[in-house]
Amino acid sequence: MRLLHLRLPYRAPSLYPPYALASRLQDHLRRSLLDLKDNRPGSKPYTPTLISFTPLPTYTLGRRQTSPLTDDEAARLSAPVHYPSSSPSGSSTSPSPSQQMNGGKDDTVVTKLPVSILHSPRGGLTTYHGPGQVVLWPILDLVSAEHNKYTVRCYTRLLEKTTIATLRKTFGLKAFTTEDPGVWVRSGAAWTPVSAETEEAEAAEVLKGEESCALEGTGETVKGGEEDGNGNLAKIAALGVHLRRHVSGLGTAINVDMPGPEVTSEALNPWARFVACGLEGKTVTSVKGELVEAAWVKAMGDYEGMLNPPAVANAWAENLARNIGVEEVKTVGEEEVMRMLEELVGGGGKVTSTEEEKEAYRESIA
Repeated sequence: MRLLHLRLPYRAPSLYPPYALASRLQDHLRRSLLDLKDNRPGSKPYTPTLISFTPLPTYTLGRRQTSPLTDDEAARLSAPVHYPSSSPSGSSTSPSPSQQMNGGKDDTVVTKLPVSILHSPRGGLTTYHGPGQVVLWPILDLVSAEHNKYTVRCYTRLLEKTTIATLRKTFGLKAFTTEDPGVWVRSGAAWTPVSAETEEAEAAEVLKGEESCALEGTGETVKGGEEDGNGNLAKIAALGVHLRRHVSGLGTAINVDMPGPEVTSEALNPWARFVACGLEGKTVTSVKGELVEAAWVKAMGDYEGMLNPPAVANAWAENLARNIGVEEVKTVGEEEVMRMLEELVGGGGKVTSTEEEKEAYRESIA
């Protein structure tokens, strides 16, 4: 058994997949898995799957967002996001908006990206997804005999521990959970070098915890670190889960290189437009921001090649596969991913602005 990794391609600074397109792909794969559980003819064999992507700027409203946005709130959120970029031709990695904002070069080219506001089946209030972030959506049958089995509580723990292990192993960042949802760090005090012995011991502890959770169906809240250190609490990864008959949807989103609270302009910093997840007094940070705060030049040099969403997605996929107990990760080629997206977009029906966005993305990437 292996984990299938579907990585939606993008081309910075402006060609990103619409969030709604990734959601449609997720719905299609979940529907296929539910058909298999119903023993419907023509169902494909079960393969645990991970979708990873970096979307166009999108605000999602969770189920706790019971009151509609006012006209002023909607206008504030939906204003285009400005991404300074000295490389308008783009590349296959993030445009590193936080670094470019701090550069202050006169010849900076500004790319304005449109913003979507969508409802999400997850719990919670409003959050943001966009360039500089990697969104990770596992599609798993939590009661399948093909890998470790999980209760709802243990599955949430799996997402948290996979994210914490990825940040620690890949970047040396000490992350943890608190009573609030998501994964957090002590901003400015999160980075510490990780020795091979420490890495091995921490990985063994994660696997031990996952085995216990999977076998016994129980799991304690992952804590540790929220009371250590002197930095302010800052969220580095968001988490949201939606289950249907034990089939998982949504997942986590890691801030790789996004503007922090020091960027107060709402045009440049989409986080400045709202209170993330309704958590007053809490801030948002990113991997790049914490490495810069560490003021350790060697750290930046060592991790520079990993400071992009696809690299973080690959590392997260490897940790997820290890934690659920499958043998390997198979990353699907870009051509095959685009073929799947073309089938979804080419389904016909009423054309909306969202559909036009999807079609424009597909034609631009192809």
